[in-house]
Amino acid sequence: MAKDILTATFFLVIAIYLAVNLMSCSDMYGNNPFPEFTEVVEEDSIDLTDPDLQSKDSSVIGQNESEINNHFFLKDQYELNCHISEWFFCPPSIFSEAIWEFELITDMCVDPPQIVYMGECQKKFQCDPADTNVQKIPCLYDDYTIGLKDKWCDKGKIKFGECEACEEEVCDGIDNDCDGETDENMPLEVCYSECGFGDLICVEGEKICYAPEPEEEICDYFDNDCDGLIDEDQKNICGNCGDVPEEVCDGYDNDCDGEVDEDLIQTCSTDCADGFEFCNGGNWIGCSAQQPFPEFCDGLDNDCDGQIDEGLDCLCTLQMVGALIPCMEPPLECGMGYKTCECLNDECTEFGVTLCYAACSYDPALAVDGTCDMVKGVIADEICNNHDENCNGEIDENLTKMCYTGDPQTMNVGICIPGMMVCEAGAFGSYYEQPNGEQVFIPDYCDGEILPALTDDCNGEDDNCDGLVDDGKELVDTDILFIVDASGSMNDEIEAVMIALNQFAESYKDEDVIKWALLMGPFRESFSSPNQYNMLISNLVSFSDFVASFSSIPAIGWSNKEAMHDLLYLSLYNLVPYGNLAHQIENLSYNWPMGGDSYMLIPDIQDFQINWRNDSNKVVIIVSDEFMDSQLKMFTDTSDWMTIYDEWIREQDILDIISGTINLKIYPFSTSGTKTTINSGFEVYATQSGGEWFKLTNNPAEMYENLMTIIGENACQ
Repeated sequence: MAKDILTATFFLVIAIYLAVNLMSCSDMYGNNPFPEFTEVVEEDSIDLTDPDLQSKDSSVIGQNESEINNHFFLKDQYELNCHISEWFFCPPSIFSEAIWEFELITDMCVDPPQIVYMGECQKKFQCDPADTNVQKIPCLYDDYTIGLKDKWCDKGKIKFGECEACEEEVCDGIDNDCDGETDENMPLEVCYSECGFGDLICVEGEKICYAPEPEEEICDYFDNDCDGLIDEDQKNICGNCGDVPEEVCDGYDNDCDGEVDEDLIQTCSTDCADGFEFCNGGNWIGCSAQQPFPEFCDGLDNDCDGQIDEGLDCLCTLQMVGALIPCMEPPLECGMGYKTCECLNDECTEFGVTLCYAACSYDPALAVDGTCDMVKGVIADEICNNHDENCNGEIDENLTKMCYTGDPQTMNVGICIPGMMVCEAGAFGSYYEQPNGEQVFIPDYCDGEILPALTDDCNGEDDNCDGLVDDGKELVDTDILFIVDASGSMNDEIEAVMIALNQFAESYKDEDVIKWALLMGPFRESFSSPNQYNMLISNLVSFSDFVASFSSIPAIGWSNKEAMHDLLYLSLYNLVPYGNLAHQIENLSYNWPMGGDSYMLIPDIQDFQINWRNDSNKVVIIVSDEFMDSQLKMFTDTSDWMTIYDEWIREQDILDIISGTINLKIYPFSTSGTKTTINSGFEVYATQSGGEWFKLTNNPAEMYENLMTIIGENACQ
């Protein structure tokens, strides 16, 4: 359609151009193209188109040869000087890809120039020389097979390649199977980028991988920029996303600054006044507000109920005048003194109470050695009232008392014990050490008491002090194995595990029922050392020995070849019949010279065995921020590395062991990104064994809570 319009437009332009030229000639000269000749002189006409006059050589005898030659000369000279020949492309045809052209001669010696000749379209090229595209066109490969051949334009000439039979469709922008469609029904293929797997899709003859691309790292517990690190430079000091948590009074280091419940002060109040209290060990203690106490006759509202000396007959009467009332208050400096009622007027109708003085001020016979010291009273036992009763120059010295702020029925039950308070300035309380090291006395603070816990943890103790150890459940034989990733990125998480275990150690007492083991790796002797290794730190020992083994853990931070598949397989292999193993232990080795760096296990693979007890519940706790992986190789003869027949422990090898084992549960702590990854994720082992997957954390409080959940599910029944 476009070619038809172009052709019509071309011829229309030519027609208009010719018409304009003809009209111009007519308007300018009328019927006489040579206006300077106003008189026509008839001469003998010579027909230059006469065949006999087509050349000077063909002139007939008897003709005026000089006149003929003159006409030929004039005609040739005029055409040479005035006629311009140009070639133009003909409009393209919708029926052919050939390039056509025609000649156009213009007389430039007239004004305006006139077209004197327009030739017919002549074929110039078979095709457009500028077209470099190669086309596939149908062809007959043989008598029974159709095919395709290349067709292209080479310097204006059409050329063809050899006919090739139709074949299976591939992604190349060509109709390989000759069905009129290009790259149709391409099978979906799998591809991967540095960020993971995607779909390989054919687009315009090219396979394009639509896999995740690196993005700017944000704090979402995923490796957005695909550099192998998760949330790097994004997490807060606690190792989590978001703002650093505020410190709250709960006995934990919420803001991860290494201090617990530091600088926590809040307002408090009593019936008497407002004050402040401090957080210690997860509890608010030591309200500084004045505390109410029983009313006594002193003219003050001792119990802070708005009434003074209520319920007491404290008014001085005529009968009370001269009566001595014991007192220990200024201006008396020490000991016990007296005050009395006295008349305030001569009629003794108004009464008042005197100041507190020594008894000798009322009866000189009571003076010591005949000398009465009015501010030193009778020596008495020291009591906590901010007064020197024994007159030794010290106030409230060496005064202590037992205290307990919990339910009295829980005191000395289970772990609950009373504390101790000392007297300071007439009030019992205890000293509290602030984060800056300064000791602050807090009234009514009971130091050293242990109150009931909210829950009764499974640790062989009555934590909630209800008289039932572990809420009546019994500890059963349980073997707990920790498999901990010791790579450099795990420093904070490992510390959280250690803190949680130490917290558990404060209340755990039974050394025989639960046994503990620790398997860690990989370690590296130094940053530059090529040798990496995993190490069995402790092998199902008592808890005290288990905690003590922490001191033998090598330095952490230089390794990078985690092999959690290997460690889990080797830890479980002796729980099933030997013939049921996917790979026999004697066939496993890290001795592979083609790998470069050295890798090993301590003790050696053939000597490695976890000392599981026969009838125990078996718990494996895995702590790692990397994918499950393997470095093991399989040999028919481990002494000859040429006998290798397989490599890597696989997910199914471990699942087969789990399916053949009873009383085994696996509890992985890993990142969200490594939770469900096929063949290298963690959750599948928890699901298949009846355990539970936990999100990896470096918060000791969360880690402790999760560990207590695991122990409660397995060790208490």
